[in-house]
Amino acid sequence: MNVESLVDLAKKHILELIITGVYKPGQQLKEDEICKRFRFSRPPIREAFKMLEAEGLVTRKPRCGVFVAKMTRKDIWEVYTLKSVIYQMATSLAMAVMTDTDLEALETAVNQMTTCVATEPVVLRQYQLHHRAFHEIVMTLAGNSRLAQVENNLRFQISRISYNSLKNPAHLKSSLEYHRQILAAMKKRDRALACRLMKEHVLDALDLALTLLPADSSEAPVHDETPCFLSHGDIIDFDMAASPV
Repeated sequence: MNVESLVDLAKKHILELIITGVYKPGQQLKEDEICKRFRFSRPPIREAFKMLEAEGLVTRKPRCGVFVAKMTRKDIWEVYTLKSVIYQMATSLAMAVMTDTDLEALETAVNQMTTCVATEPVVLRQYQLHHRAFHEIVMTLAGNSRLAQVENNLRFQISRISYNSLKNPAHLKSSLEYHRQILAAMKKRDRALACRLMKEHVLDALDLALTLLPADSSEAPVHDETPCFLSHGDIIDFDMAASPV
């Protein structure tokens, strides 16, 4: 096993514990403890910290160490509202090139999500992975590498928030139902409906995420309502944004 694969493995293990809440927001990540937990040497752990810092999941304080990143209400609002526009744009671009084979792949992801929800107890991380597969297909079809890069960075920042939200049974079922409806709209080639549902899906997740945030995380102000350009019923026309290639 080479050094790079050890770093990736270390990052994967640490990320899993951050997402699932074993490591709490604001908690210091101690090298010694992590080395013993995963039986790694220090270098891979340090490199994993650097990668997680670049993705916004940990912060480094001079002479203090590495800590799990905290998110304020404003942080969450910014990420989710931006994500809603990105997903809407990606859906619009993807549907211009979407084939029956692509729809089958999306349906497979939805079916796997359905199986996760029907399982007792629900394995939320598996649901998240299949949920991610659905959106990765859409992002890949969109064919905009910079859009995908921004989306990937935002996804990492709120992965812990998303996992916590999915613990809510009503939200979990709502998430699944949104993806079923989005897929149905895509099959009908109803671009406007698919875009609207994709945006609603993200903004509904935002509403729940803000209600689940601890009171002491609201040190920064946040808009009480979704801004007019992100209202649930509006669709932005992204035809002009299609790739010229």
